[in-house]
Amino acid sequence: MMRRLVMLALAGTLAACSTDSTGPNGSVTGTYTLRTIDGRPLPYQFSSGLYLTSDQIILRTDGSYEDVSRYSDGSSFVDEGDYTSYNGAVTFYSTSGDTYQGSISRDVLTQVLNGYTQVFQRE
Repeated sequence: MMRRLVMLALAGTLAACSTDSTGPNGSVTGTYTLRTIDGRPLPYQFSSGLYLTSDQIILRTDGSYEDVSRYSDGSSFVDEGDYTSYNGAVTFYSTSGDTYQGSISRDVLTQVLNGYTQVFQRE
């Protein structure tokens, strides 16, 4: 249930554009690791009591992505699909049919999802 909540949250993302090294001539590819949710470091406890212990998004050069979330109960959730990026805005097209957005500034991917601000750092 919490995995679905996180995916629904991803579907509601609003993006902000930025002009910097990830602009039209910069690369957004790489592995991004979730660092904070609402300014708090992981593990992040949801109201259900379940903890999100890690989350990584891999943006590949072929335009595909994979997002792996791991939880304190040993479960994990994988979302995958394709993405496009332009001038700091990233749009994700999940194979589940969901579309969501984020923004990248330098090595930081930010997503605001159902009221949660998630900040990822590129490794």
